[in-house]
Amino acid sequence: MSAEIRAFQIFYNDQTRASLDVDFEPLDNSRSERPDWYEYWPIRNYLSRNQLEESAFYGFLSPRFFDKTRLSGAVVKDFLKSCGDADVVTFSPVPCHGACFVNVFEHGDFFHRGLANIAGRFFEKVNPAVKLEALVTHSRNTVFSNFFFARRDFWKSWMGVLDRLFELAETPGSELHSSLNAPLEYVKTNGERSFTHMKIFLMERAVSFLLATLGHLRVKNFPPFQMPLTSPFDGHLQDVVVLDALKIAFSETGDPHFLRLFWHLRDKAIAAAWRQGAKPTSGTGKALG
Repeated sequence: MSAEIRAFQIFYNDQTRASLDVDFEPLDNSRSERPDWYEYWPIRNYLSRNQLEESAFYGFLSPRFFDKTRLSGAVVKDFLKSCGDADVVTFSPVPCHGACFVNVFEHGDFFHRGLANIAGRFFEKVNPAVKLEALVTHSRNTVFSNFFFARRDFWKSWMGVLDRLFELAETPGSELHSSLNAPLEYVKTNGERSFTHMKIFLMERAVSFLLATLGHLRVKNFPPFQMPLTSPFDGHLQDVVVLDALKIAFSETGDPHFLRLFWHLRDKAIAAAWRQGAKPTSGTGKALG
């Protein structure tokens, strides 16, 4: 028997509501008390106010889900119906960005210097045994934009991490308060520039942290390379697939040769991707071309 699917899509105003996929359930965030928390706020409200069914899949998608994935709600539900034994099902966009960095925290630090340091300090509180600089993420455990569905137990784990993040960000004088609320400029996938807080970039990486560190989870992924590649990696599909495969091979075998080859090839791949334009400066200490 197929699991129940609760596929929510968040809207902020009449314009975003009109753009929602008819196969998703509208989730109203038009009167958000805390727009600075973006999608986390309506997700937090729903999970804290509703009793989740143990066997159902729940997902909370932004209005830009189709723009980032090119997937319709009907396609999403059809895929979920084939994942009856999974705990988590991912529909992560921009697989190129996940593949070309050793983990999602190095990726974030490449574009926002200092993110890896703050993330390391925060996630050490979640699981002191995990060192982010040694963590490897790949297409099987990476999720961008919170585009995933999960059952009740995983959402409880996710909320546990985010409750801690929320507390630190909301408490003046806490160890990470100023760092988590620091404003950062970022470029959206449509090229638009915007500002948000460091806490949002950590919030969006919490699911990847959990998938990479909770070994008991059964995870299924919508084929990642059916998603569109984005700048600057569009046109470099072969490099992206090879880099992702090397990280998966390392994660499955522990053989350091795979990771060494990843480091060697990815520096060349990133340099090639930015050859015709200025590239950001990495804050990780790694040579990135």
